[in-house]
Amino acid sequence: MAIKAAIDNVVAAFREAFTCLGLAFRDSLRPGILLRSAGICILASVFWTWVFFHYYEQIGIGCGALSFFIVYGGAVLGFLPSLSGGGGGGMAGMAGPLGMLVLYVAALALVMAVVLYSGAIVLSIRVALRWVLMGKVRARWLRHYPALQQRAKGDGNLLLGARYILGPWLGFTLGTLACLLIPLVNGVLLVMLLAYLNVRFLTPSAFASLVSSSEQLEAINGQRGAMLAFGLLVLLLALVPVVNLLLPALLAGGACHLGYRGLNPAPSAAGAGAAAQVSLPPC
Repeated sequence: MAIKAAIDNVVAAFREAFTCLGLAFRDSLRPGILLRSAGICILASVFWTWVFFHYYEQIGIGCGALSFFIVYGGAVLGFLPSLSGGGGGGMAGMAGPLGMLVLYVAALALVMAVVLYSGAIVLSIRVALRWVLMGKVRARWLRHYPALQQRAKGDGNLLLGARYILGPWLGFTLGTLACLLIPLVNGVLLVMLLAYLNVRFLTPSAFASLVSSSEQLEAINGQRGAMLAFGLLVLLLALVPVVNLLLPALLAGGACHLGYRGLNPAPSAAGAGAAAQVSLPPC
């Protein structure tokens, strides 16, 4: 039953993420948003392509060293049996495990370089879009949630407000350390953590003064799985030519939709109704 519940949760999270991606894609095709989005994406892509081209040797050495640390740690702990054994004695017996070690390290280093390239582009976009695009996207996306436009509440609880703002930073620092301490799967866990935080860091800008911190935290708690799934989809879209020109708008719009849709189960303010869900049929 626990496995079935976990699978259902994963399916529900990706369903919500795809729905929000579709909603964000619909409005991101508007000329003003499209031009800003494409401009940010082209600048970020050109910059990081230049960096990786000019410093490929240093980047390769870094990815290789980290890959060797992960693979060797997994072999020492017995997670990779094919690397721990070796038939016969002497150098002949070591050839097989050493060859497998080199193969694992090279494959992981290549994957790590691709993820690093994609992550660098997405992070640069994430930093820029808050000032260049987020305001226009938020104003456009709010039109689909008329009930939210009538609500404007400040933070009535300073403790909850501090937790709401500082939570992602604590997750970034402590979560990164925790992921790195777990052998073999630390790279996967780190990518998942950064994919989630990439969306989570945008929620303060998406909500702004619309609702209180307690409602925002409650909405986020119900959308954590969908935020993780959406963050992973964004990392994949960063590698798709042409479509990645919409990445800034999709990231900003997806964060808005995830947050606003998550407010539905949250308690409504006095005299205000819950935000209506938005469906995918065209406007």
